[in-house]
Amino acid sequence: MLSPARRVGAWISEKDWAWAFSSTAYRSWAWNVGVLLLVSSAAHHNFPTTSSSVVTPSSPSSPSPSLSHPSSFSPAHPPPPPFLPATPGSATSFYDSQGLQLSRIRSSSSSSSSQNSIFGSSSNSGSTMLDTQLLKVLFAIFILVFWAVFWVIHVISIIYGYRKLHRRRALPMDGEPGVMGVSVLKPLVGTPMDPNLMTNLETFFTLNYPKFELLFCIQEEGDPSIMIVQQLMKKHPHVDASYFIGGVEVGVNPKINNMQPGYLAAKHELVLVSDSGLLMKEDTLTDMVAHMTPDVGIVHQMPFTCDRKGWPAILEKVYFGTSHARMYLFLGLLDAFGLRVNCCTGMSCLMRKKVLDEDGAGISAFGVYLAEDYFFAKYIQGRGWGIRISSQPACQNAGTTRVKGFLSRLTRWCKLRIAMVPHTLLLEPLSECMVLGLIASWAGAVLLRADYLTFFLFHTLTWSLADWIMLNIVQNGPPPFSKFEFVISWLFREISAIFIFVHAVWNPVISWRHKSFKLRWGGIAEPVNTKVAVM
Repeated sequence: MLSPARRVGAWISEKDWAWAFSSTAYRSWAWNVGVLLLVSSAAHHNFPTTSSSVVTPSSPSSPSPSLSHPSSFSPAHPPPPPFLPATPGSATSFYDSQGLQLSRIRSSSSSSSSQNSIFGSSSNSGSTMLDTQLLKVLFAIFILVFWAVFWVIHVISIIYGYRKLHRRRALPMDGEPGVMGVSVLKPLVGTPMDPNLMTNLETFFTLNYPKFELLFCIQEEGDPSIMIVQQLMKKHPHVDASYFIGGVEVGVNPKINNMQPGYLAAKHELVLVSDSGLLMKEDTLTDMVAHMTPDVGIVHQMPFTCDRKGWPAILEKVYFGTSHARMYLFLGLLDAFGLRVNCCTGMSCLMRKKVLDEDGAGISAFGVYLAEDYFFAKYIQGRGWGIRISSQPACQNAGTTRVKGFLSRLTRWCKLRIAMVPHTLLLEPLSECMVLGLIASWAGAVLLRADYLTFFLFHTLTWSLADWIMLNIVQNGPPPFSKFEFVISWLFREISAIFIFVHAVWNPVISWRHKSFKLRWGGIAEPVNTKVAVM
C-alpha cells in the first residue's frame, strides 16, 4: 500500500495530466505573458521624471545662499537640508521640500517651552502617521491573502474538474430489477418556439436506461410543443411517456405550478427535473443514477453548452466553462467533503422523491420561491443527505441565443443570489477578475513595492490562462473557436460582470416568463402587479 504522499505523486505524474502544461499553445501563451510583463515594467521605469522637487547639484564655485534669505534660492541651487543642527545663540531654520522657510526658532534658554510645544506636536503627528501606515499595511496584507485564496480556488477547481468531469460511471447493479426507476419531469413552454426543441426532446426518448418514464408538463392549450411531444410518442412507442396540459397553482413559481400535475403522477422513486433546452447523451441518466449512492439525496449536472455557431453562443460557452464552472466545481467539492455547501441548479437535478414527500407537500412546498433548485438542495441537506455533481455537464442547446437574453439571465440569477445569500452582496464583486485585480495591484504596490500596471497585467493574463485551461477541461478538448474569440468573449464577460451586479442591486425586481416578482430576504417571492387599474 502506497503512502498518501506517494499516491499524490503518482497521480500528478500520470501522462494524461501533462497535457495541461506541456502543449505548444500553453508555452506560447506563457511566453507572451512574460514579454508583456517585461515591456510594461520597462516602460514604467523609463518615463522621465518631471517633478519640481528635482534639483541639480551646484558647482563648487557657486556662492552658498544665506540661511536668513530663503528667497535667494534659484532652481540651479539645491535647497538646504530640512533640518540644520542648532548651536547655542544661533538661529535654526526648518524648510520643506521646496526650500521654503517654515519657522525660525531662536536656540536659547528662554525659548525652551516653545520648542517643547513644537516638538510635542511633531511627535503626535508622527504617531498618527505611523498608525495610518500600519492600518494601510494590514489592509494590504488582508487583500493579498484574499487574492491568494482565489488562486487556490483556481488550482483546486482545475484539478477537481480534471479528475471529476467526463469520467463515466456504470450502474452498481445491471438489469432492470436492481436499478432505481426515474420519473423525468419536462416543463415545456413552447411560445416562442425553440427550433431545437424536437432534437432536444428526442434525446430523452433514446436514453439507455432500463427503467424510466417521461412526464411532459405543458402550460397552455394550443402550445406548439404539444404537437412535437405527440410526434415523438408515436415515433418511440416503447417509451413510457405522457403529457399534462395546464398546471396547478400552488405558489408564485410558474415552473413549480407547471410541474405539479406531472409530479403527482410520478411513479418512480427518483425524480429528474430537466429543462426543455437540454440535450442528453444516451448514458447521461445512467451516470447520474450511478452517483446516487445510499447517502446522497441529489445528483445534479454542472451547466454547460453545446457547440453552436455565433458569438452569443461563444459568450455563453466561455461563461459556463470558466467563471461559473470554477465556483461550481469548488463548492461541489466542499459539499463532497461534508461541509454542506449548496451549489445545486435545477437545470438538471435528480432527487429522491421520498425525501421531498416527507412533509406531505412534495414540490408544492417550494412554490413560494423562484429559486426552487436552491431550496430543494437546502431542504434535502437539512435532512442529512449529501449532494453530488454528475461527471457529465448539462448541455444547453437552445436554438436561439442573444447577448441581451444572456445578460438578462445572468442579472436574474444575481438578484436571486443576493436575496437568498445576502453576504454575496460583498463577496460577489470582489470575486470578479477585474475588481480583484485592481485592489490586489494596489496591495502589491503598498506591501511589495510592485509596479501597479505590471501586477495588474500579470493578474489578468494569468487569470485568463487559468480560465482557458478550465474551459478545455469542461469541454473535454479544445473549444470550437479560436483563442482570439476566447479573449474577446472573456474580456466582455469579465467587464460586463460589474455592470450586471450594479443593475441587480439597483433594480431587484425580477422579470420571468412574462411576470414580475419582488424578492424578500430569504428568497420568498411576491408577484408585482404591473397593470394599471382604470377607474
